[in-house]
Amino acid sequence: MGMENLEEFLKRKKKDAERNKIDWEQKKQQWLAEIAEFYNQVKAFLAPLQEKGLLSLDWEEVKKYEEYLGEYATNKLYINFPNQKVVIEPIGKNIIGAMGRIDMIGKNGNIKFLLVDKEAESPKVTVHFNDGLSKGLEKIRETKNPEYVWKIATPPPNIKFIDLNEDSFSDALLEVIAE
Repeated sequence: MGMENLEEFLKRKKKDAERNKIDWEQKKQQWLAEIAEFYNQVKAFLAPLQEKGLLSLDWEEVKKYEEYLGEYATNKLYINFPNQKVVIEPIGKNIIGAMGRIDMIGKNGNIKFLLVDKEAESPKVTVHFNDGLSKGLEKIRETKNPEYVWKIATPPPNIKFIDLNEDSFSDALLEVIAE
């Protein structure tokens, strides 16, 4: 019986591994699209100020490397004001508690933009232990298919998520540049 049990166990593990295999190239392309979507929002927020000559935008291509995703090229955005500039740079896709992170860095600090569940108001990390009930967990995963959106994360320890819109972005930008 020992060899039969071992063989059955290994077959189950192999089947589970194939079912749970992650397409990292697809994840990388998805991340690049999410970055582009974020930048499109930012450009729309800043367009009226740019048209009035109050700021300008510059782009710089940067290489990033993330475990599993590998190396990829993306852009860093510089928002140029008189006498100072702000940098907006993607940090990574594989972030604990979020589906991605982009930082805005100015002389007065750093603002974090996180790609999170549209309904989320603060971070929530759930830990599941595989105790043979994996079929039940699969059903939970299948029923919850959240929509992800960019939100501003307040500083720790009591992190809250603020919906990203023209006003919240303007407030965040002012926070990193105001004297």
